[in-house]
Amino acid sequence: MNCQPSLQQLGQTRSVVNQEYALLTPETFIRTTALEWKNTACIVHIAPVIGQGARFTQFTAEMAPGAEASAPPRDIQRFVFVLDGEVELSVNGETHRLGEYDYAYLPAGTDHTLRSEQAARVSVFEKRFHPQLEGLPAPEVFLGNERQLEGYEFEGDPGLIARKLLPDAAQFDFIVTTMSYAPGATLPYVEIHYMEHGLLMLEGEGIYRLGERLLPVTQGDVIWMGAHCPQWYGALGKTWSKYLLYKDMNRHPLELR
Repeated sequence: MNCQPSLQQLGQTRSVVNQEYALLTPETFIRTTALEWKNTACIVHIAPVIGQGARFTQFTAEMAPGAEASAPPRDIQRFVFVLDGEVELSVNGETHRLGEYDYAYLPAGTDHTLRSEQAARVSVFEKRFHPQLEGLPAPEVFLGNERQLEGYEFEGDPGLIARKLLPDAAQFDFIVTTMSYAPGATLPYVEIHYMEHGLLMLEGEGIYRLGERLLPVTQGDVIWMGAHCPQWYGALGKTWSKYLLYKDMNRHPLELR
C-alpha cells in the first residue's frame, strides 16, 4: 500500500497567478454555481478581479442532464464552445444542436437558452460590449464548427495553423481563434501587445513563456495574459497541440477599461 502523500497534499501545483498572467491547472479548479446556469457546475477561470483586472470572464460550464442556461445581463455578449457532449441552443425562434467543437456567438441583449439532455461541457467567454463604431451594424448571432474551418498558415509556417472562429470585422470587439502546432513548432517571436488573452489548452502539450518564466502546459490548462505580458509558445510531444484563444480587438486603446 502506497502511503506517500501526493504533490497536491503537500501544497504543490503548476498553477501560477500574478499581476501579469495566470496559469490555472485542473488540480486547482473549484466549482461553483451561477445564477444564469441551472443544474450546472461553473469553473470561473478568469474574472475582472484577477491580476491587473481582466476585461472579460472565461469559465467552463459542466452541464448535468437537464441543465439550462439563460442569457447574461443585457450589455454582456457571450461566446460558447462545446468541449464534450451536445447542447441545444434556442435563439431568434430557431433551435440548433451544438456538438463537439461547435460554437456560437450571442450578441449583447440577445435572448437565448442553452439546454443539455445529457452531460456536456462548454467553454464560455463573456465580455461587456463596447458600442460599435458609427455607421457599422451591430454584430449578429454567429454559429460554426472549428473542425470545419480551413485555417491558414500563421506567418507562412505549415506547422502552425490558425483558424478564426468569428468574422474579422470591426463591429466585433473581440475575436476567438484556435492555434494548432505540429510537434516542435513554435510561435515565430515573443509577442507583447496591449490586448489581453484568455486561453484554453484543447489538445497536446508544450511550453508557454509568460513574462520571464517558461511553464509546461497541457490539455485542460487555462491561461490569462494581461496587457503587455511577454508571451510565446512551443509545442512538445509527438502529436499536434491546439489551444482556444480569446483576444479583444477593434476598439481604441483609450476606450479599454
